[in-house]
Amino acid sequence: MAARSWREKRIDDLLAAVSELGMTMSRAAAGDLLDERVQFVANQMSVTPATARTYLTEDALAGMARQIVFGFVEETPGADLMSAPRTAAVPVRFLGRVVAGLGEVQRILMVERDDLEHTRDRVAQIAHTQSHLGLLLTDQVAAIGFYDEPSVQMPPALLLRVARSLETAADLVEAGLVGYEADPQESAGLPTAFRRDVDLLRSMAGQEQSP
Repeated sequence: MAARSWREKRIDDLLAAVSELGMTMSRAAAGDLLDERVQFVANQMSVTPATARTYLTEDALAGMARQIVFGFVEETPGADLMSAPRTAAVPVRFLGRVVAGLGEVQRILMVERDDLEHTRDRVAQIAHTQSHLGLLLTDQVAAIGFYDEPSVQMPPALLLRVARSLETAADLVEAGLVGYEADPQESAGLPTAFRRDVDLLRSMAGQEQSP
């Protein structure tokens, strides 16, 4: 078996560092980011790409991972959302639609073929988010307060993660992806429904209502 290249090994290291911080990214995206960083270092230091690679140590890759993840700082990547402050009121009826939407997201991701390992990680991540919503829902009694209908309290970070997942799925469907065993005609309406819920989730996340 041929030895793996420096690039492939460093992609593995970057993906592992991002994963440790509670997020995932595709192998292709990690490779593109790595190539960009090598070229940036080479240009800044007036050295060859081969020399620039020697500066991309494990510490440097860990820094790159932090930059990637901290771009989603409001989603508190890596945090235990079950114990996070539940300061956003969400109507139970709307929550049911969101849980159904995450099910559709998983079906959409299941037909991606470019990076199966990343797809598997993303589906697992969406399923985990769906589980969090269900557990948080059953952990409290719905009450009428901020809304004129039964509502529960959720961590804003969780709502933002869900919003990002729905938004990504909307982009994929608009790009021509149809979910696993999904009806193409029904799928055509998903982007509009997803983006409507994305706006509502982000609005609810910003309300910061006291539990």
